[in-house]
Formats: sequence, structure tokens, C-alpha cells
Amino acid sequence: MRVPALAACLLLVFSSSGLRAQSTNASLSGRVTDPSKALIADAKIAAISAATNFRYETTSNTSGGYYLENLPPGLYQIEIEKHGFKKLIKPDVTLHVQDAIGLNFEMTLGSASETVTVESATPLLNTESGTVSTVIDRTFVDNFPLNGRSFQTLIQLTPGVVVTATAFDDQGQFSVNGQRADANYFTVDGVSANFGVTGYGPLIQAAGGALPALGASGGTNSLVSVDAMQEFRIQTSSFAPEFGRTPGGQISIATRSGTNAFHGTLFEYFRNDTLDANDWFSNFNRLPRPAERQNDFGGTFGGPALKDKTFFFFSYEGLRLRQPATQETAVPDTASRQQAQATVPAMLPYLNAFPIANGAELGGGLAQFNASFSDPSSLDAYSIRVDQVVNSKLTLFGRYSYSPSSSDLRGGLPPPNSVLSTTQSLSSTVQTLTIGLTELIKPGISNDFRANYSNHRVRTKFFLDNFGGAKPLSDSVLFPSGFSSANGLFQFFLLGAGEYSQGKAATDEQRQVNLVDNLSVTKSSHQLKFGVDYRWLAPFSSPFDYAQFAEFTGITSNPGDALSGTAAFAQTSASQPNALLSKNFSLYGQDTWKIASRFTVTFGLRWDIDPPLKGKNSANDPFTVVGLNDPATMTLAPRGTPLYQTTYGNVAPRLGVAYQLRERSNWGTILRAGFGTFYDLGQGSLGGVSSFFPYNATNNFFSSPFPLSPASAAPPALTTTPPVNTILVADPHLKLPRTYQWNVALD
Repeated sequence: MRVPALAACLLLVFSSSGLRAQSTNASLSGRVTDPSKALIADAKIAAISAATNFRYETTSNTSGGYYLENLPPGLYQIEIEKHGFKKLIKPDVTLHVQDAIGLNFEMTLGSASETVTVESATPLLNTESGTVSTVIDRTFVDNFPLNGRSFQTLIQLTPGVVVTATAFDDQGQFSVNGQRADANYFTVDGVSANFGVTGYGPLIQAAGGALPALGASGGTNSLVSVDAMQEFRIQTSSFAPEFGRTPGGQISIATRSGTNAFHGTLFEYFRNDTLDANDWFSNFNRLPRPAERQNDFGGTFGGPALKDKTFFFFSYEGLRLRQPATQETAVPDTASRQQAQATVPAMLPYLNAFPIANGAELGGGLAQFNASFSDPSSLDAYSIRVDQVVNSKLTLFGRYSYSPSSSDLRGGLPPPNSVLSTTQSLSSTVQTLTIGLTELIKPGISNDFRANYSNHRVRTKFFLDNFGGAKPLSDSVLFPSGFSSANGLFQFFLLGAGEYSQGKAATDEQRQVNLVDNLSVTKSSHQLKFGVDYRWLAPFSSPFDYAQFAEFTGITSNPGDALSGTAAFAQTSASQPNALLSKNFSLYGQDTWKIASRFTVTFGLRWDIDPPLKGKNSANDPFTVVGLNDPATMTLAPRGTPLYQTTYGNVAPRLGVAYQLRERSNWGTILRAGFGTFYDLGQGSLGGVSSFFPYNATNNFFSSPFPLSPASAAPPALTTTPPVNTILVADPHLKLPRTYQWNVALD
């Protein structure tokens, strides 16, 4: 048995017409023998899709081995034919996302007109891969209650996954085997789904494509609705060279396609406060029962446009939610407002923007305000997929999805800083378009191509209303001439009572182009795979043009308190949009070598190139600081100097082993082990570095009369000369983070 040199494998990458990376398709391999266990060559093996009747065909080699690649997840019937033997049929073979199934067959001597049907109930084990992974199929999803009909809760069922706290600048949601929460990589139908933005002014993790595109409520519905998802697999360790770009979990999602039969569903999930008792805290404070409404509705419809040739699948999900809440807050009491009217009338409108107290006095000019309310949110997720069988060797598909969503959060900030007369409003729109083509070039060689364009746009704003008797402030009071809540942000913070805001926070947008080309070559007992994956990202951030912030240390007339008419601290800011560019390029070659019927080794190399973020043009180029090792020599490099030098030596060797310890009629045991080197993007958080200077300028005031004078309230001038206290953390000598992983697992 000959072991091909990996160098020879890599040469094929540059000469072949197709390469492979991140495919969601499955594979099926094994040996064909006669009753004496002799190997049968040139047997015809076909996997026939139960959904589309499409035949995937190959022949066994001189060693009796066969390999079927690029099989979409689904139900298949296997047929084997050879002159001098009875036709063998094995129905009901289910293949999942990225399955690598080993299945051997023994043929019976006889006429080819006779048929032998294999009805064995032996479970199909993923025996050809050393990767540790968990697959969630449609049967599981259909029978499992999902909170919000988002599959994040299913990801939590995977060993090694831990939920992490999120914030505006850290929204990864979960960690896999101790990796950072922004190190997970999502794909849908084989293309990247890491094009998410957050609505936070600085792009941070969103700039380099480190986050999945989620809806306004943080769910995956906008990426793939549960009813549009066929299944998904999450790989947690020792994955093969074809997977990477980040060292965390690899979440691969496959969407549903139409079949030769028409199928449709309608659903409605319903909750209503009419069926619930009042909240204990609302009862205690004699507050009315807040409205609770949940209407999650939609449906699917799919079938053949042309039998055996053209198939379609449409999905829609709508969500209308009103989430009840009860909250205790502090607000200026009546006496404080009366004193402000008598002594500092200019401060009264700012105090009246708080709700009117309805609870006990708290001292220090504050009193309780208790309220019950409901936060509304909505989602509409549309998707349409069309599959086309061109001929017996060529299939293609196209999928488009559009998902707008919105969410309002009364209070804006978590307690105790929330002021219930202010609301944070977030709107999100996710759009994706993916085209895929799979071709059987010749027996043993298949090609798979994907092209994708995706867009995610998120807008965050705040507004004041009359909730609880508050009197909202007009833009003319809050902003200087030329600015309003459409392009400016005002924030008022009163220690002990919290912060209210009005105006625009930011509009963020990420645009992605992802090209993936796949090649699989079967040679004897070796399955060779090669892949290239190119990703182009163009993030854009448009924060407020102007912002004003005022902070008071209390209510009383002491300096810095509201009734003194002097702000302890005030700040005015000016910002401008920022447009960046990011690129990723990945290349790999690997060999899955079936050494024996129970022993498989996967080995190979992956090569990642991740240039640093740069400006869309010279006016957007971020600045780089050099000389970080000595503060006395730190200085700005000429504009256009890269944040770090591109590293071209990021070659990651991988090794995975799978050994089948035993196999019985109703269960089996697989020992998996692996080792690998993994590189991170290196720019996952550099969007924050490039989102401040020179795109933001501030003027700070201490113990300043408030409201600010026209001169103080004027926006500061934007400049390319940084203030003395500016801190940037990029250095052109930085290197990409490297991770080493190894594991042993028993399935």
C-alpha cells in the first residue's frame, strides 16, 4: 500500500480545476466482497437520494474499495451491481452533515436479475474521522422544545461548550473547550456566516468577521430559521485541515431543499398574559399585570418544479413578542423638582425627564419609581432555495434569505442605571445569497463550488417618552444648532438614579464576499482533499456625528450635584464614519488513509493568510503605534503602516486517528485521537483600534456650569494629530495567535 507524499498532494492544488474547504456534504466508503471475503473489483455502487431520485455513482477499485463523495445530507438507498452476483440493495441509509461513514457489503453469487435487500439495523457510525463532533438532525429539532425557536440552546448540549456573558464589545455567546467566545466559526451551506455586526459604535470583533450574523434579539433565526434548517454539526476539537480560520468550534449548517413530493407546514406558537398570573413583584407593588404576548408563526412549502430535475423550498417565520418586566428604580423626588424650579430653573427640564416617583422616599433627594411594562420585539425570516439537476454529473443550487428584526429595551441600561423613560431601539437586517455547483468530473474526482454575498446592517438609537409621567426633552434643548437626535446623542447621568439617552448611537454594516472551491480525489485507499477559501469583508461604521454627556454626583446643592447647576463632568464628542477592508485566504491539502477496515488516519497541512485590517481608502487607514517596548520611544508610524506585518508562514499541521474497537449488531465503539496547530484571525478585535482616533474627538469639562454654554457645547474639531493621552495597541511586529490542541475521545 503506497502512501502519497503530501508535497505531491499540494502540487495538485495549483493545477486542479477545483478545490475543497468547509463543505457540508457527507461521504460514504467501504469494501465490496464475495461470500469467501475475496475483494470484488469494478462493482457498480450507486447512492440514490430518496428526496430527489438523483444517483451518485462510482465503481469499486482493484482492492474492492469504493468512495462516494459530496453526498448532500439526507436519506439514501444504496444499490450494488456486478455480473455474476445478485443485485444488492440497502435502503434507509441516513447521512448527516459532514458524515464520513464506513459501510462494507458482501455480495451473493447468482443472477443479476435477482435482488438481495439488506435490512440490518446496525447503526451507522462516523468511523472515518478523528474529529470530535456532535450532530443535531431534524428529528431531534422537531421533538425538542426550543426557547425562541433558535438553535443556540442545542449548541449548549455539545460537550465542551460553556455559555459566556456578552456585552456590546464581546458578543460571542459561548466558548468551546476554553477558546475565546469570538473564536467560533459558523458556516451555512459551506460558506461563512461570520459577518455579524452589533450596533455598537466601535466595530471591535465585527470588523474582522469574528461573529455570526444574529437577529436583533441575539437569536440565530435571522441566519437560518429552524424550519429552513436540515441539520447542523458542531466540531469541537481535532478537526481536519479543511476546517479552520479560527481555533474554536466549527458550526456547519445545512439548509433544506425541495423533494419530488410537495410538502408544506403551518405553525403557530402562542403565549398570552390572559393565561398567566400576575408577577409577584407587580402584586407586591400594586402594579398592573404587564402584557405578555408571543406569537411565533410561519410555514414552509417545497416540492418539484420539474420532477427529478428542479426543486424548490420556501420558508417563512414571523415573531411578535412583548416581554413583560417589573422594575424598581430611583428618580428625583417632588421636593427636589420644586427646589430646582425655585433655584436653578434651567435644570428642571432635565429632572422632569425622569418618571414621577410613586414609591417611598430614599433620601438624598431621591424616591422610588416602580413600574411594570413590556418590551416589544419582532422578526420576519424569509428564505427560498432552488435546486437544479443539470445532468447525471452536474447539480447546482441557489438560496436567498432576507430577515429584518427589531427589539426595544425600556431603560436602555441594566439596573441600577436604567431610567424607564428612555428606550434603546435596535433594528437588524440580514441578507444572504449563496450559489453552489457540484460536478462529478470523472469517477473518483468530484468538484464543489460555492459563491456567497452577505450583508448585515444594525442600527441602534435611544429615545425619551412620557412613561411614568416623564416629560421628554425636545432636540432644541439637547443639541446645538445643526444637530438633532437623527445624527446626535445626548446622555444625562445622575448618580443613584441612572442614565437616560436620546438620539443615534451607531449604524454598523458588514458586507461579505466568500468564494469556496472544492476538490476530492479518490486513489486506492486514499481520499485526497484540497481546498481554497477566499473571504472579502467591507465593514462600515457610522456613529453619531455629535454627542454630549453630563454627569452629576447627586441631587443636592453640593458642587457637582444637579441642584448646584454644575456638572461634575461633561463631555462633547464628534465622530465620523469609518470604512475598512479585511481579507482572509486559506489553502489546504489532506489525505484520509484507510490503513485497515477499522483504522483510518487523516493528516495534512492548512495554510492561512490573514492580512491586517486597512482603510477602504487612504482617508480611512488606521494609525499604527511603534516602539511599544519603550514608552519613551513610542510614536505614530506614517499613516498607512499596517497594524501588523502579514505572516506568510502560518502553516498548520493536523493529524486525526479513528479506530473502531468493536462492532456489534446494535452498537459500536470508536476511539478518536488527534493533534493540530490552529491560527486565529489576528484581527478579531482590531476594529476597536481603528474606530477611535482619528475618527473621534472629545472635549472634557470638570465642574462645568450646566446646561453648557454655546461655546462649550460646540463639537470638537476632528484632527489627525492625536492628544497626548491617546493609546493605540497595534504594532506592526505583532504575530497571529497560535493554538495547539490535542485530544482523545471514546464514542
